[in-house]
This record gives sequence, C-alpha cells and structure tokens, in this order.
Amino acid sequence: MSITLRILIVLSLWIVITTICYAFIQGFRQRSNALLRLQRDMTPVDDSASTNFRFGWLQRQMMLAGYARPEAGLLLVATTLIMLIGGIACALTFRWLGLQQQLLDGVELVPGGLSGMLAPVVILSPWLITLILASCPLLIVRSSRRNRIKQVSRDLPLALDLWATLSEGGMGFDTALDRWQKTQQPGRALADTCRTFQRDLIGGMRRSLAYRRLASRIEVPSLSRFTASMIQSEQMGSSVAETLRLQAEDVRAERREKSMTFAQSLATKRVIPLVICFLPGLFIWPLGPFLIQLLKIVDSLTGGGT
Repeated sequence: MSITLRILIVLSLWIVITTICYAFIQGFRQRSNALLRLQRDMTPVDDSASTNFRFGWLQRQMMLAGYARPEAGLLLVATTLIMLIGGIACALTFRWLGLQQQLLDGVELVPGGLSGMLAPVVILSPWLITLILASCPLLIVRSSRRNRIKQVSRDLPLALDLWATLSEGGMGFDTALDRWQKTQQPGRALADTCRTFQRDLIGGMRRSLAYRRLASRIEVPSLSRFTASMIQSEQMGSSVAETLRLQAEDVRAERREKSMTFAQSLATKRVIPLVICFLPGLFIWPLGPFLIQLLKIVDSLTGGGT
C-alpha cells in the first residue's frame, strides 16, 4: 500500500467522523429548538416554578449557546467522547499503517540537524490532531454563543430606537414589542427571547421576574442594563418612553465607542500578520540561496566528521 493511499485513508476517516458529528449536532439543535417552542406554546408558566429557575453549569452554558434542551449537556459530553475515541482510532491507524515511521525516516534526511527538532513534532502530531477533534464540539458551542451575542448586540440598538419611538407616539411597551415582533425573523436570538418574555407575561408572571428571566436567557451586558432600568422604571413609576430613549442612546454610545476602539487598534493588530506573513518572505527571497548553501556546508562538515 503506497503512502499516498494511506494518507488518503486516514484523512477520509477524520473527515467522515467530523462530518457525522457536526451534522448530528446541527440536527439536534434544530429539533430541540422546534420542540422547545412547541412546549412553551402548550405549557403555561408557573410563577412558583419560575422562582426556582436554576440550571447546572454545563446545561446553563448550553442554554446560553442556544441549546435549550435538558439533554444538550449530555449530548455535548457524548459527542466529545465519540470524537476523542475517533481521534484515538485515527492516530493508532496512522501508526499501525506505518505512516509515522515513514515520516520519521523522511525527517531524518533533512540536512542541518533539523531532524532532531522535527521528529517530536511528527511523533506528537497524531495526538495533537486527536485533541483538536475532541475539542470540536466545544468550539461549535462556543461559536454558537458568540453568534448569539453578536446578534443581540446588533439588533438591540435598533429595537430600542423603535420601542422608544413607538412609546413616545403613545403606544404601550407591550404593544410596541408586539409590533416589533412582526418584523423579525424567527431565528434571531433577541426576537426569540422577547417572544418567550411575552409568553411569561401572558402566563401571569410578574413583570419584574419576567424581565429578570429575559436577561438571564442571554446574559448580554447591554440587555441586562436595559432590563434593570425597566424594572426600576416600573417600581418608581417613571416614564417608559423616556427610559427607552435613554437606554437607546446609551447603547448607541457604547457601540460607537467600541467601533472607535476597534478602529484605533487596527494599526497594532496589523503588525502580527505583517511580521508572520510578509517579513519572512522578504528575508527568504534574498537570503534563501545563502541559507541553502550554509546548510549544505554544515551537513558536509557533520558528515565528514563522522
């Protein structure tokens, strides 16, 4: 069996295992979201049960990432174990097929004494790939969490402006929220959370508790400040329209400051790609032939000494 065929077999195993696990996670997420919406539509909200609104750490993190089913944490652990076992199987297959030994034999032919530096990399590379495969489910959950935060941070300023404008026009907050809901797509994190907030109010939950649950479902700082100000406005009896307008201005000012900070940091962040990607090419172009001759001289001297 040629080395090319062996490499193709190992890569095919990795790709198949990764694709199956990723498709399984995505399908479970879609089914869990649909079942959760159906369950919330059919089950009334109990105020006493909502007071004990607690989750385990893993289940809490999965809920914040958009996987609200109780089995999501167990599925994450099971998928991680499957990926770990698959990675170990691929690493052992890589070794049993003789690919690792062939790579080590090829590394020993590198001149200049670099074989001693490259050999540990070749030995540890299958196990490093195993760790990467095992961490894929965690990376997917982390990516989902970041996407939800980005969606909420992008949608909240526009939503606050619209709520404030409708409230200043004489419309109540609940009516303004319902009007805004009709313009949102069902897959947006803020819209789905606000729909759950409306179901909590319809089910008879206290408004302050519903606001707290609204903030706890996503845990975005700007949304938490908004819910805290709405609770304070309700308790103090102040104007909801004025509170919404102040919150909209604060969120927009915060977003503007973040944009300016990001723009100012671009000059510093560009240094790393320039040093890693651009400068080595400049050095290799004039110094490449000299380094090749130097390695040949060192190799000849080393071979002559032995």
